[in-house]
Amino acid sequence: MSGDGEPLALLSQVSGVVRAIGESRGPEDATRVLCEAVVPWLADAAAVYVDGAVWHRVDPDGRLPPRWAGDGIGEAALLDGHLLAVPLRAYGKPVGCALLARDARRPPFGEIHVLAAGQFAVPAALAIHHGRRDRQQDETLETLQRGMRPGDPPDLPGLEIAYRYKPAAERVGGDWYDVIPLPGSRVALVVGDVMGHGLAAAAVMGQLRTAVQTLASLDLPAEQVLHSLDEMAQRLAAQTLTTCVYCVYDPVLRRCTIASAGHLPPILLGSDGKAEVLSPPRCPPIGLGRTPFETMEIAAEDGSMLVLYTDGLVEERGQDIGLSVESLRRRLANGTSIEALSDDVLSAGRTDDVTVLAIRFRGIPSEHVAQWLLEPQPTTPSRVRGLVRRTLGSWGLTSMTPVAELLAGELVTNAVQHTQRPITIRLLRTDHLLCEVSDDDHRLPVVREPGPLDEDGRGLYLVSQLAEHWGTSRVAGGKTVWFSLTIP
Repeated sequence: MSGDGEPLALLSQVSGVVRAIGESRGPEDATRVLCEAVVPWLADAAAVYVDGAVWHRVDPDGRLPPRWAGDGIGEAALLDGHLLAVPLRAYGKPVGCALLARDARRPPFGEIHVLAAGQFAVPAALAIHHGRRDRQQDETLETLQRGMRPGDPPDLPGLEIAYRYKPAAERVGGDWYDVIPLPGSRVALVVGDVMGHGLAAAAVMGQLRTAVQTLASLDLPAEQVLHSLDEMAQRLAAQTLTTCVYCVYDPVLRRCTIASAGHLPPILLGSDGKAEVLSPPRCPPIGLGRTPFETMEIAAEDGSMLVLYTDGLVEERGQDIGLSVESLRRRLANGTSIEALSDDVLSAGRTDDVTVLAIRFRGIPSEHVAQWLLEPQPTTPSRVRGLVRRTLGSWGLTSMTPVAELLAGELVTNAVQHTQRPITIRLLRTDHLLCEVSDDDHRLPVVREPGPLDEDGRGLYLVSQLAEHWGTSRVAGGKTVWFSLTIP
């Protein structure tokens, strides 16, 4: 296409190519086609500027400025006879600008060239507009999906965690897992699988995952968490079924409670290497409604490991799912690591989401736990302060004694005022110092800032101000109020 030729002769053909490239490959490729289409036929150099930045340029001799701030020009304009500025406008709004330059030895641009350049710019402007809009939508979607994607589990005392999470597609799917700290150094372990794929499953997953986290924060029993989740699922996601397993591990008692809603059975790998497929009570998936959920309790011996997973880890077309679970059990018994299991599945090109969460139980040493059962008497708070002082001294935490004594005494004082039965006080030393006070009064205290004449409410206010964290939860037979302090 050397020489001037007839500028409008190839207008329709080149415009169509630019438009097609913009739709199939994106705005950057469309601007490249535009620049290369006009050089050397219409100009000797060309550049497309968007937001003052160069998107593409064909400029062998460096004729064009490296930056151009004229994106907002209204009409195609001859800056001089050999430099032409063409606005890129889509739906009446400027999206960029194209600069065309001719060598001084060639005839200057004429009106026909201005018209041709303006027509060439139309499909490129539309490609830029739609490409930027699509990119913004993709970025918004990616941000939302990143927010739903399970993150790294927290580092908690009494257990070690291994996990793998891989959606079948590039974006998050319907699988999820969570490791949620609970009062008393306990932890909730969750793995769920929304049936289906793509954005619809991901949207339901995000809602249910948030619901599980909220229910767990209330420290409800495992079966009550699934029951409440089932009720929520019927309102949030009609016609959608979800399997879920919810476990609560107590590192002090070394017990684990498991509730399953139609989920694949967990596998317990003993400290001796023996692997066992557990059999929690059979309950239907989440979303059916009017379903009672039940639990099983197992001994969580130190060194043993509980493995939770979704069907993407074991399911194979044409094979009974029970045989697949048994195959997984054998591989675990043979010493295959969770990471190796997951990587093997992913390398096999499975089309389903893969999620696996393995928890190695470590427990909290008994010498780091102190517990007392005391009658609610007027002298009990003073006695508790002495017990806390001596215990912290034996743990080498003397510097924490003043604050810990004060706060424990205030919680016990409140308990003495509201119960007639013995009060349980427990201290746990992990990476934090945790103090729990339990009584048989189901009413949860509410913190408020006391006025200058108020006689009540000062104790809990002190706890809220001086403790790093504090909280209350209902337990079988009453409530527990707790606080934690960072160990220096």
